[in-house]
Amino acid sequence: MTRDPGLQPERTRLAWQRTGLACAGVGVLLLHGAAGAVGFAAAGVVLACAAGFAAVGARRRYGSAMDGRWAAVLAVLPGIAAVVALALE
Repeated sequence: MTRDPGLQPERTRLAWQRTGLACAGVGVLLLHGAAGAVGFAAAGVVLACAAGFAAVGARRRYGSAMDGRWAAVLAVLPGIAAVVALALE
């Protein structure tokens, strides 16, 4: 008996892609408005997280609990970088 996963894996992949695209947009805006090294560093962190979102979205499923932990780090890190850049600039 084969398991029919339905559309759930496809919806999950698309959600990660949308999140990565939104994160990339924030990174580009930070890069555009960067006035110093802190702004450029924060934009780099946010853009790297956007690439991470794309990588997580490219995987079919979470292979282990470690993937879930990395997804949590990716979800929090861009916001922290953006807040730090705005506070220090």
